[in-house]
Amino acid sequence: MCYSSTTLTKGRGRAMVTSIGMSTEIGKIAKRLLEGNDSSRTPLQRSLDRMALVLLAVAIISIIIVFGANKFVGIDDQVILYAISTAIAVIPEGLIAVVTLTQAFGVHSMAKANALVRRMAALEMLGAVTNICSDKTGTLTQSKMVLTRLWRPDEGFYRVSGLGFSIDGQVTSEQQEDAAAVTMDTMSTGFKEMAYNAALCNMSEVRKDKEGDGYHGIGDPTEIALQVFAHKLHMGKPALTNDGGNESQEAGWKVLTEYPFDSTIKRMSVICESPDGKRKAYLKGATERVLECCVGVQMGDRVESMNQDQLEAYILPQVEALARHGLRVLSLATRQLKTDGPISFDTFKREAIEENMIFNGLVGIYDPPRIESKGAVEKCHMAGITVHMLTGDHVATATAIAREVGIIPANYGFDDGDSSDAAAVVAKQPNLVMPATDFDRLSEDEIDALPELPLVIARCSPDTKVKMIEALHRRKCISAMTGKTILLLQKPPC
Repeated sequence: MCYSSTTLTKGRGRAMVTSIGMSTEIGKIAKRLLEGNDSSRTPLQRSLDRMALVLLAVAIISIIIVFGANKFVGIDDQVILYAISTAIAVIPEGLIAVVTLTQAFGVHSMAKANALVRRMAALEMLGAVTNICSDKTGTLTQSKMVLTRLWRPDEGFYRVSGLGFSIDGQVTSEQQEDAAAVTMDTMSTGFKEMAYNAALCNMSEVRKDKEGDGYHGIGDPTEIALQVFAHKLHMGKPALTNDGGNESQEAGWKVLTEYPFDSTIKRMSVICESPDGKRKAYLKGATERVLECCVGVQMGDRVESMNQDQLEAYILPQVEALARHGLRVLSLATRQLKTDGPISFDTFKREAIEENMIFNGLVGIYDPPRIESKGAVEKCHMAGITVHMLTGDHVATATAIAREVGIIPANYGFDDGDSSDAAAVVAKQPNLVMPATDFDRLSEDEIDALPELPLVIARCSPDTKVKMIEALHRRKCISAMTGKTILLLQKPPC
């Protein structure tokens, strides 16, 4: 089911309209916003409620005192009027005006900062926030991803030059000084499969600007980075799928079936047909989820079979080496299909395709932090606000970015001796960085027993983020959430 105002960012689909207007899910949300939700009171509102009860009690006591001064006898109109006047004098008549004006000034200040405030009470709630849960990609980082390094089994690391969406760049080996740029004629079979994967298992586009010599990308930033990499090798998707091939001699590929990226399994795959009629499946995604589909590794021009333990022992250290530099690491794999005939979902079920894959290599994509992120985090810390980063990236990648923006100590994760600031922080909070698998495994009682909640949770799913918000609620924290993550939550962050 897709909803009104939904933009399709991954995959392809055909939709049938079932509701319109305020009957759609977006319409229901709009209706709820218009009606408002008074069940959730802000701290100021709760304080004012308590103060009102106290003032009511003081007013009643004042009336009793006035009546008591007259010994509760001979109470005439003058005594009653005096008692009422005394009770009214307790009420601060200017308080409502002061609160309203204060919030109005706050709304005006936020408007100057281009922030739209629908409910004035929300400003007070925002000002009382104790914890902020932030997404990483596009919130703390610029979401301008560039593939900068890759690793090929039996060949080592390669460096990719070029910035942004520009298709001008070279791929050179890091193993040799003054190494020549990789070309279609010099690349190994495994390297060529990586290039095919980057271009074909991809739904993004890289287009030349109408004005100037620049380029722009359309689609998911991660896929754009992969597509730009393929273009640098003159093996972009247009060159591979266009008959006649205006960029390379590799034209004639056809994408037969696509299985879009799924956040629950963190991978995507396609079935393609090569120019010579052979069918291949290409898979990309998080390393842990790709390796569980693999049975071997492409070593140059040959395939070496490995079990899961051997794959992890061989590949995971290379993932750590890339992720330590703050790179988002994806794994690529391929498989030769033997089935002929027409494509159908019964013949090509996703589970049946994404198995017996051959691992091709790793790509490291750099998404630089926003210039203002570190300063914003520092201001939050000065205000006593704890910042948490909830991301779907690898633990090492999340740790590196969290260090850069100041969420965790800059020397956290390095062996600088027990006297370092990082060692002191870790001693106080051993679960500073935690994989989502470990966090999800904890029960509510175990989470509540932690001295402090993790500052960084990696490989998150939407359910993990909801669990974090619930844990903050149980600690009586007032939490806020930034980034696209909030669209996935089933419960409000505050």
